[in-house]
Amino acid sequence: MNYPDRTPRWRRYLRLLRPNVQADVDDELRFHFESRIEELLASGETPLDARQIAAAEFGDVREVKRGLVSIDHRLAAKRSRIETMRDVFGDVRYAMRSLARTKGVALAILATLGLGVGANAAMFTLLEAIYLRPPAGVVAPSGIRRVWRTVNFRNGMQYWPGNSYVQFGVIVGALGDRGTAAIYGPPVKMKLGAGESATQVQVSRANSSYFSFLGVPAELGRIYTSDEGRLDGPDPVAVLSHDYWMRAFDGKRSALGSTIVLAAKKYTVVGVAPTSFSGVDLNAADVWIPLGSQRQRRAGATPWWQDSNINGLSILVRPLPGVSERGLEQRITTALRRPEAAYGAIDSSTVARFGSIVSANGPGESSQEQRIAVRLAGVAIIVLLIACANVVNLLLSRAVRRRREIAVRLALGISRARLIRLLLVESGVLAIAAAGVAVFVAYAGGIVLRKLLLPDVHWAQSPLDGNVVLLALVVATVAGLIAGLIPALQAATPELTDALKAGAGSGVVHRSRIRTGMVVAQAALSVVLLVGALLFVRSLTNVRNVDIGFDARRLMTASVSFDDRSASRDSTLPSRIAQLADQVRAIPGVQTAGLASMAPMSGFSTITYFTETDSSALGAKWFPTVTAVSPDFFTAAGLHFLRGSNFPPHGTATPPQVIVNQTMAKGQWPGREAMGQCMRFAKRDAECYRVVGVVQDSRMSSILEDPMPQYYVPVDNVPVDGGGLNGYYVIVRADPQRVGEITAATRSLIRQEFPGGIPQVTWLSDYIEPQYRPWELGATLFTAFGVLALIVAVIGIYSTVSYGVNQRVHEFGVRIALGAQIGDVLRLVVGEGMRTLTIGIACGVVLALLAGRFVASLLYGVTPSDPVAIVSVVVALVAVGVVAALIPAWRAARVDPVSALRAD
Repeated sequence: MNYPDRTPRWRRYLRLLRPNVQADVDDELRFHFESRIEELLASGETPLDARQIAAAEFGDVREVKRGLVSIDHRLAAKRSRIETMRDVFGDVRYAMRSLARTKGVALAILATLGLGVGANAAMFTLLEAIYLRPPAGVVAPSGIRRVWRTVNFRNGMQYWPGNSYVQFGVIVGALGDRGTAAIYGPPVKMKLGAGESATQVQVSRANSSYFSFLGVPAELGRIYTSDEGRLDGPDPVAVLSHDYWMRAFDGKRSALGSTIVLAAKKYTVVGVAPTSFSGVDLNAADVWIPLGSQRQRRAGATPWWQDSNINGLSILVRPLPGVSERGLEQRITTALRRPEAAYGAIDSSTVARFGSIVSANGPGESSQEQRIAVRLAGVAIIVLLIACANVVNLLLSRAVRRRREIAVRLALGISRARLIRLLLVESGVLAIAAAGVAVFVAYAGGIVLRKLLLPDVHWAQSPLDGNVVLLALVVATVAGLIAGLIPALQAATPELTDALKAGAGSGVVHRSRIRTGMVVAQAALSVVLLVGALLFVRSLTNVRNVDIGFDARRLMTASVSFDDRSASRDSTLPSRIAQLADQVRAIPGVQTAGLASMAPMSGFSTITYFTETDSSALGAKWFPTVTAVSPDFFTAAGLHFLRGSNFPPHGTATPPQVIVNQTMAKGQWPGREAMGQCMRFAKRDAECYRVVGVVQDSRMSSILEDPMPQYYVPVDNVPVDGGGLNGYYVIVRADPQRVGEITAATRSLIRQEFPGGIPQVTWLSDYIEPQYRPWELGATLFTAFGVLALIVAVIGIYSTVSYGVNQRVHEFGVRIALGAQIGDVLRLVVGEGMRTLTIGIACGVVLALLAGRFVASLLYGVTPSDPVAIVSVVVALVAVGVVAALIPAWRAARVDPVSALRAD
């Protein structure tokens, strides 16, 4: 066997650069083979026999060679990994020392990148919960569908998730053996306990098959049975969520068999749901009770489960594998159009659709808060882009100060690839540290966003989970490395001769289009965010200036409720409420008080009425709502009379009278005077109520709704068919500066007058404040993001101008030595910085106009191209840009020419 060395001489030298494992193994085997031949020859064997014996002892050389090559490759790879890890750890240690020497820049990068990534992670936590995350603890949630159907509202056909139990039966029949279904009521707040100490819990009513349909067993105890959950007389049993069990019972098994009081009814706890399960809605449930626990509206009425008008229930369907969902939708649509399933006549053309089990991911429309959340996600991405641009600028600025160090390393022989890796390791260390900041920001920001955007949702899960931590780590690392790559590539290619001179400011100016582009991008994106913020601020101002009719700041409503429902049917209650109103008038700070059958903006009540033209003129749009009031009501509520007069004082004998609002006067008697018109209630030949006054319009439920027809009747002379129109509410006009003491005094009076009653005191301003929330959210959050972007942009402008000043120290020294004044240098430096900023502002205005259509539907009384908002942002950004540029410009103007020239 021969092992001739056929390797060309020139290739042997390549082993100095990279080991040739194959050649090394050949050399090793050749050496041992020839050594064995020499031993055999020395023992007296002939050359031919020695070679044959050696070949027989070595066996299959090719197999041995393959094994040795494999072993060498593994050893080489292990050595390479060890060396790489050693290099990386060395780079990390160097990076830590290097960053410690420039703490200011490092902290600025950490804060900028951490806030940018954290803002995105916080938005991700919210959007994931709303649109992406399926309910935890449910078996195969992707196979479950919600049933939506079209309903004809005032503004047209809309998809609606609410259904009646009648419709559930129809849907189950339409499914047949093609799937299974369950029905439940979404969680609602119910009073737990009795009296004023009662708390609120989220309660969901569900049929007995609800849990088995979802594949959710009881963690402790059991789920209520079909017999316990019957519709016509369910047992008062309840299942607790694991979270509520831990809060209320400290996780003790003694909770089983205990009693809880919900809405004045006792329920026995029979089970606890699994740890992860809190229902299938965004709003988490604390307690589940049988579906039949819903109360009847009144004695003798049609049972609620047979009444198609009671339709607030959600239906879930799980089609069997292989069944066409489109076919099931068509079958259910046909079934829901049958008369027995219809909600009046409006369901005759209904269409059924399947939607995801994720509550906000169906064909129905999202709330304005949810739409704002989606826009804010885009805003958060813009903030991240600005943050990355600023990180690039900061790293470039840092690289300028390290040009001499980098040049020395290159001069001593470090490869550019090795240098780039070293600089990227620094960026990676900063990025990982920024990820830690981002996780904290995501957690705190997630809690804040939940409270701001969806304060009425009861959250069962923390905003921080593994997905969020992973997202923050990945985004921060990728963003940090990408942001660090540009400065690393630029820093690794310096001009060694200039860089090795003493100092960075040697007179050679390196124009950086990258830095200029970053500043332009930051300024442009900041304009977009700030314009959006100002548009929401102006929208909020416009909404708050809407005249709702009532004087909301001065209007308070007082009433009493009872745990014992029979107490609310006491015939003496109206007179006792009237006595309460007299007592409330005597409270210091109360200007007047009246009575009403319902609180302002809290509902509606109707009575069939007839006029000479009949009531059909208004009934097609919205049937007028009626309120029984005392004469003091209009003064207390702040409603002004446009024509006519008020009701006479209480107890005055007068013919029956009625007062209408302006919308009803125009709609019921178009082209005629409403004063003196006759309204008859219940029957055409009933007693005539004459219109004696017309008052201004007031909102019925929403601050931005179109005016609705309303009319008022005297509380002591209600129509025959208005027996329920009693003065149960005291409407109070009071000093808004004394809210606390007036509220406390009113509550005290209610407790004295109604022992065992629960005081209900509400200021209208507090009641309607949630309706302003979408615009407040937009103004607050867009402003917060806009200010953050502005701060980052200012840092970018400052760092860019400072970068240029550091490079031009020699030039400024020469200029000052030749007689340049401080003002000349200031104008030069600030002017160059503002030219870059002006380009960014111009681009930002164009982007703001283009992006305006994405928020146009969320604005009120202002357009996305509002010139006031755009001009205000431009002026503000120019002003802060000038200030940011003045600081390094002043430093440039104060350069000592002798020191600057000596540095050259």
